[in-house]
Amino acid sequence: MGGMRRSKATGTLIIISDHTKGLYDDKWSGDELHYTGMGKNGNQVLEGNQNRTLAESKTNGVEVHLFEVLESAKYIYQGVVTLCWVPYQEDQKDEGSLRKVWMFPLHTAGQAVAVMRPAFDSYTKAQERKAKSLSAAELELKAKERSSTEVAHRSVTSNTYVRDPYVDS
Repeated sequence: MGGMRRSKATGTLIIISDHTKGLYDDKWSGDELHYTGMGKNGNQVLEGNQNRTLAESKTNGVEVHLFEVLESAKYIYQGVVTLCWVPYQEDQKDEGSLRKVWMFPLHTAGQAVAVMRPAFDSYTKAQERKAKSLSAAELELKAKERSSTEVAHRSVTSNTYVRDPYVDS
């Protein structure tokens, strides 16, 4: 999937939160992203991959940069993020079975993270289409799998064009 890439030359870790692939369940709450760690199958570990780099990013000198994907192959740079809480584990599905994944609570480094309205609307419509294709039993199961009842929220921006009253249209 390529969700984390480290460069020792620049001292950076690039993380990608790709909402279009549906493999990981990254969640936003305001300017805080709960980012799912590395590893597609089975229980995730902290050793031997970039999960450890991200878990130690407050002390190892590695700067973490976040890119987000809401539309296939369109990467939105969201800036530098920092670990704001202790990483924790939760249950998520891999290819059918539950497993333990590492979740990394990340905070934007001083800038408001917002996405443009068209990209967010496109993402939301795709999620709604996916949900509508599920049976009632599948929807009920998905609802029960949710680990939190907290409603996620995001900052979304839009462009407004102001018409010049002195120019006739």
